[in-house]
Amino acid sequence: MQKTILSTADVARMFSVTETTIKRWADEGALKCQKTPGGHRKFDVKAVVEFAEENKMVPSGTFSLGSGEEMGTTIEAAVLVRDFPLLANILMDKLLSSGSPNAHILLSYVYGHKVLLSEIYDHVVRPAMCQIGVRWATGEIGINHEHRASAEIMAALARLQADALIKSPNGKTVLLACVGEEQHEIGLRCASYLLEAEGWGINYYGARTPVHALVSAIAELRPSLVCVSISAYGRAEENENDLRALHDVVRSGNVSLVVGGSGASSDLLEKGVCDAVVTSSAQLLKLTAVPRTAPAGGHRES
Repeated sequence: MQKTILSTADVARMFSVTETTIKRWADEGALKCQKTPGGHRKFDVKAVVEFAEENKMVPSGTFSLGSGEEMGTTIEAAVLVRDFPLLANILMDKLLSSGSPNAHILLSYVYGHKVLLSEIYDHVVRPAMCQIGVRWATGEIGINHEHRASAEIMAALARLQADALIKSPNGKTVLLACVGEEQHEIGLRCASYLLEAEGWGINYYGARTPVHALVSAIAELRPSLVCVSISAYGRAEENENDLRALHDVVRSGNVSLVVGGSGASSDLLEKGVCDAVVTSSAQLLKLTAVPRTAPAGGHRES
């Protein structure tokens, strides 16, 4: 079972340095750790990721998944070379497993090796869920499998967020919702976690949020940004009408409306019913980047 608490050997393997170097970093206070009653140093994954961010270090090695993971060696190799298609396939298999899928262990392991949240969402989670959707559409798996996989990935994403490095508040807030009868919220949840990690204040409304409820929420909360998710499943006209109603409201309040999901296309932007269309976490990250004020000493926050 993959650990969220790492040993000195684990961290040394991640950075391809000696255990002595890790102990020195810890003793100097550069790398946070806790000591067991026996004097052994233990490192939280979150602290290790933060250390790597602050020192602009990219792990060149991997720590072991342990004997409890039958795909351990394959996963370790895939992470080291950033073989995202393979990792997506492994995640899909775990989500469709009849036993305990432990999808969160895989995602936490990948993140622990300094793979960005946006990369995990775009190149591991999204392809895995798309493959599951195709397998359901072709009758290879049942709707029960698809629903279970969706529930498992939502739980795994929540557990991953608990390990994520969260930047200090940037003073901006975002409202996120699936409009109308839209029930597919995995992508929206990823957007929520991504922006939270970037320091945004989150107002998450989730699936099947009526337009009138969003209008009221925007008036009450006055967010800096509104992100909505729509799908392409026979609701093109309804989606356009919903977005037009929302856009009229946000425009009067000087708020931007960003649309994502399988139903989001450049046509919506051309029709003037939104301010931006995003098709990936990387695009959302770039679009919503907020300049940081350099702290004392002249070093800009990473």
